[in-house]
Amino acid sequence: MDRPVSVSPPDPPSDEFLFRALMETTPDATYFKDRQSRLLRVSRKMARDLGFSDPAELVGKTDIDLFGEAFGKATRLDDLKVIETGRPIIGVIESRQLDNGRTNWTLTTKLPLQDESGDVIGLLGMTREISETRETELALQHLATHDALTDLPNRFLMADRLSQLLARSKRSSTAFAVLFMDIDRFKGVNDSRGHEFGDLLLRAVAKRLTSTVRQSDTVARIGGDEFVIILENLHQIAEADEVASKVQRALARPFTLERQRLKVTASIGISFYPENGEDTDTLLRAADYAMYLAKRRGGNGHLTCLPGLPRSAEALEKE
Repeated sequence: MDRPVSVSPPDPPSDEFLFRALMETTPDATYFKDRQSRLLRVSRKMARDLGFSDPAELVGKTDIDLFGEAFGKATRLDDLKVIETGRPIIGVIESRQLDNGRTNWTLTTKLPLQDESGDVIGLLGMTREISETRETELALQHLATHDALTDLPNRFLMADRLSQLLARSKRSSTAFAVLFMDIDRFKGVNDSRGHEFGDLLLRAVAKRLTSTVRQSDTVARIGGDEFVIILENLHQIAEADEVASKVQRALARPFTLERQRLKVTASIGISFYPENGEDTDTLLRAADYAMYLAKRRGGNGHLTCLPGLPRSAEALEKE
């Protein structure tokens, strides 16, 4: 009977072979830096993405050399955090403006590189391209927070901004105003000219509203023909009245849609923080109530919710 032949396992690949295979084939940009954030070694993928045929051409360069002052200084701060503390940075989302105007999004992890004595002599970095995923996330986020018809902030985003503004205003003791606007007799436009024409009108109204207020203010469509304008950092209550008048003058100019001219008026109610309430719900209800009074007077006007009006949401419900 033949004896079994013992076969010795093959010698394992050398560390140098494995390292070279990693740097040549890894799908992420992989690199080593020294304590001055100069590149010591980069992967083939990273060199190719940056337009270099040979990874050795990148040795000695910094992120400032490769990506410019602004981005390079930001990454240098992250490098220093890893090098000085010896703690890794995991999954940092970075963005960089490209020459073509698009934004490049990446996910970066940086690990401290230690010598035999345990001293940090640099770092190992791995960067993954996530532009496609990030753009999809941002698009979905935009859809969730913006009105599909006008692309204005929707009720959800408006309420979130109003809550944040309330918190800031309470800390700084600054005033702001909420304008609640409703287009007069909009139902008649839909009934006589069709919903598609009504949608065109709402888009046109949205553009005029955004061009009337400051960039720091918020114009939102919260449903139907109802819009909310949030005016930040008011020095005088009269400023909100001036904006309401400006909005009404802007809407008074005839609209030309599908070769049809149309004149539009609106009713606007104004509430103030802190005079008319100190929470989002009360401020919105107070402005809505003032708008209702303006509409009951015939429309095409604006009214301020005076301090004497009910301040609580429960009291407004009973009006």
